[in-house]
Amino acid sequence: MKLITNQQVAELINIGDAIAAMRQAFAGIGQGAQQARIRTSAGPVMMSSMGALLPAAGIAGYKIYTTINGKFHFVTVLFSTEDGRPLAAIESDTMTGLRTAAATAVAADHLARQDVATLAVIGTGVQAHSHVPALLEVRKFKEILIAGRSGQQQFAEQITQQTGIPACAVSIDEAAQAGDVVVTVTRSAEPLFSGDLLQAGAFVAAVGASKGNLRELDDRAIARADALVVEWKPQAQQEAGDLLLCKPGIFAWEQVWELGQIVDGSSTYQRQQNDLVIYKAIGVGVEDIALSGLVYHRACERFGW
Repeated sequence: MKLITNQQVAELINIGDAIAAMRQAFAGIGQGAQQARIRTSAGPVMMSSMGALLPAAGIAGYKIYTTINGKFHFVTVLFSTEDGRPLAAIESDTMTGLRTAAATAVAADHLARQDVATLAVIGTGVQAHSHVPALLEVRKFKEILIAGRSGQQQFAEQITQQTGIPACAVSIDEAAQAGDVVVTVTRSAEPLFSGDLLQAGAFVAAVGASKGNLRELDDRAIARADALVVEWKPQAQQEAGDLLLCKPGIFAWEQVWELGQIVDGSSTYQRQQNDLVIYKAIGVGVEDIALSGLVYHRACERFGW
C-alpha cells in the first residue's frame, strides 16, 4: 500500500487532467456505484466520508475528512476491485480543490453558451481560486469579475497578472447581474443576491453550500431556471440546500437532471440561447475516486510501482 502526498498530487496532475477525469467519470457514471456522504460529529469535531466503486477503472475507495473550526483535511483510500487489496492512501487537500472545479468546468462546457464574455466569481477562497483556471480551460472570457467579503481586489489583480484577462473587484449584485457564467463559492447560509438579477442565457454554478440548511441562491433564481442540474440526485436530495430550502412548488425533482445524463447524452434537454441554467454542486464520491484513480496510476508510472 502506497502513500501519496499533497505535493506529489500537485506534481502528478493538473486542472486539464482533472477535467478529463471528471468528463470520463460522469460519462460512465451508470457503470459503477456511489456511497453518499456520511457525517459524524462529536462536539466541535466532524468527520465525513463518501466513496464510489468504479469497476471499469479497477478501483474502489473512500474519501474521509475532518472538519474542525471550519478547516478541512482530506485523505482518500483506494482499493483494487480485482482482488480487494488496498492500493494507496492519498492526501487529498490539493485533489479536492481540483476535482470540484473540474466538475464545474465539465458542466459549464456542456451547459454554458459558446459566446460567453464575462465570468463572475462570487467568493475569494480556495475554491474560487481553483475555478478560474478550470473554467478558462473550457471557455474564453473577455473579463473576469470578482466579488466577496474580503480579498477581492487582491484576487482580481492576481488573476489579471496570471491570465492576462482583465479582472476587477465588484459588488455581489454587480457580479450576479453581469456574468454570462456566474460561480458562487462561498460559505453563506443565506441567498447572496436576488435571482431577478441573473441574465437570461446565463450559466450559474452554485458550489459553495453542501449542507441541506445552507444556500447561496434564492427561490427566484431556482424558479427562473430553464434547467436544473445536479451531480447525483440521491445525495442532492439530502444536501442541496439551494433546492431543499425552496418553498413548495418552486421546482420539481422530476425535472432535475443529473450531470451524467447531460454528459452521456441521455437527457432530453437541449439548451436554448436565452435559457437560464443552474448547476447545483455538493461534491460526490465518484469525483474523488475517479481523480484518485488517475493520481494512483500516474504515481505508478512515475515511481515504477
